[in-house]
Amino acid sequence: MILWTPMQLELVVEGLEEMCPPNYSRVVYRGVPMLVERMADGRSRIARLLSTDPADYLKAEYTPGSFLEIC
Repeated sequence: MILWTPMQLELVVEGLEEMCPPNYSRVVYRGVPMLVERMADGRSRIARLLSTDPADYLKAEYTPGSFLEIC
């Protein structure tokens, strides 16, 4: 990736060291495989569906960004 900017490189990458990567897990929720991000409050947010069934992508409850209650 090339980033063309008039800003100094130090300003562009400032704070990058403090960022932590998301905590992703592969789960099967109600028979649908998906990639979820574990949040600090214990909830899980859908990051990506991994299902091969096209009907799963039409269900509103499996929209990426939705929260699940997984133990």
